[in-house]
Amino acid sequence: MTASSHDPGQIALPEIALLQAHAARLQTLALRDLLGDDPDRSAHLSLDAGPIHADFARQRIDSAVLRDLEAWAMHCGFERSRDDLFSGRIVNPTERRPALHTVLRGVGGDPDLAAAVALERRRMAELANRLRSGALPGFRGRPISTLVCIGIGGSDLGPRLVCDALTSEGDFDVRFVANVDPDDLERELRGLDAATTAFAVISKTFTTRETLANAAAARAWLLAGGCPQTSLAGQFIGITAAPEAARRWGISDALMLTFWEGVGGRYSLWSSVGFGVAVACSVEAFDALLDGAALVDRHFRDAPLAENLPARIGLISVWNRSFLGLSSQAVVPYAERLRLLPAWLQQLVMESNGNSAAIAGGTVALKTSPVIWGTSGTNAQHSYFQQLHQGPDIVPVDFIVARRSRANALGADDDRHRILVANCLAQSAALAIGKTSDDPHRFFPGNRPSSMLIIPQLDAQALGALLACYEHATFTAAVVLGINPFDQFGVELGKVLAGEVESLLAGGAGSGLDATTHALANRLR
Repeated sequence: MTASSHDPGQIALPEIALLQAHAARLQTLALRDLLGDDPDRSAHLSLDAGPIHADFARQRIDSAVLRDLEAWAMHCGFERSRDDLFSGRIVNPTERRPALHTVLRGVGGDPDLAAAVALERRRMAELANRLRSGALPGFRGRPISTLVCIGIGGSDLGPRLVCDALTSEGDFDVRFVANVDPDDLERELRGLDAATTAFAVISKTFTTRETLANAAAARAWLLAGGCPQTSLAGQFIGITAAPEAARRWGISDALMLTFWEGVGGRYSLWSSVGFGVAVACSVEAFDALLDGAALVDRHFRDAPLAENLPARIGLISVWNRSFLGLSSQAVVPYAERLRLLPAWLQQLVMESNGNSAAIAGGTVALKTSPVIWGTSGTNAQHSYFQQLHQGPDIVPVDFIVARRSRANALGADDDRHRILVANCLAQSAALAIGKTSDDPHRFFPGNRPSSMLIIPQLDAQALGALLACYEHATFTAAVVLGINPFDQFGVELGKVLAGEVESLLAGGAGSGLDATTHALANRLR
């Protein structure tokens, strides 16, 4: 993505005017009519990528909308921006960096960097296998049996999601701590033996305040559990793009894994940040995760825009937000093992595209990121689906479902998965079609859009493909909106102020803070 791609402030672009006209036209058309008028609508509006099948028939679109969305993307330099991403050129202009997550998956990039990535992955695999085989001893000589991963944001959400989705009974015990609230670490350490517990401290800069505070508390816990000061380094693994800072903290070179500045936090799962996945689920599972993502990388890189599944998801997201005015989007995976997917997507989409600053200068004229939220189905049906069906706001939904459950894949006959799938399909149909009634309490307006994403079963390859699909969808949306999806300056101001407030709470003057902050600090102090 370059500053010359396009100027999103040019709201008079012909494609934008056409899309605005389509939005006005479709206000008078109901989804039940679009679906009823074309029995082959699903066939016309479905795409496949790797193990993913996506059906967009219940979105408020037609062929004319798709044609003009794709024309707009081409006008905005979609192909050039996509080539820049896979070639390792700078796509993060505000920080003058490439984005290297596809290189981590073996697709694109400089051959020398690819070789370095492969070398670091071998180092990660060796260390993970030492843990899994019991070859890494604690300070009393017994094998380490629990790994506690300490990180926050992108250093936590991706690995936590994958481990929650893929681990089974008997897998290596890997736990995650992100919140600086002392209760988070205390809860995860409850019942553990210091002599058989190791910590992975994950921080790109090794300066993240919350992560280092939790790491210091972990060090104190080890000391209180009998670990000699001289043995502490043997129970800390550092994962960082700043090895010098990690060494100063106390990480030994033998237990340090690295990644690169061009690997953004929310894209860092695919690097050594995914170490917890390799330990909990196996190195082979981590490789399968990468392989699934690479399938979608190659599809996104090579497929024409009209057949490009991640691009279609990204363009429909912009259509719903920027042209239909739908301000939020729900993601409802009908898989309890994907219960953390909405949280991962919140960071991916909202930290990437929750921005109004245009690459070309000034501000973006169109609305950018929707608010992403959701939980797993069928639980969601008994909490907020009332509002989705009958509330005043229309909320597009991404439904995600597997054809087979883990139990079914192993040959077990379990009615519960059929019940799960039936609910998923029924909710999507009900949102689109609605139900007429003279009783307003029993009237369902319908015309509520959704997409259906289907995977064969929830395994490492399918999960990798799904995550990569959403990454590239987010990139596509950024291209047409003219924003940089790889910086996150919006998180910086609060961090700076938090340091000043921390000083105030400790008795400092707080001279740069407003009166209300002083009053609240006094109340809390």
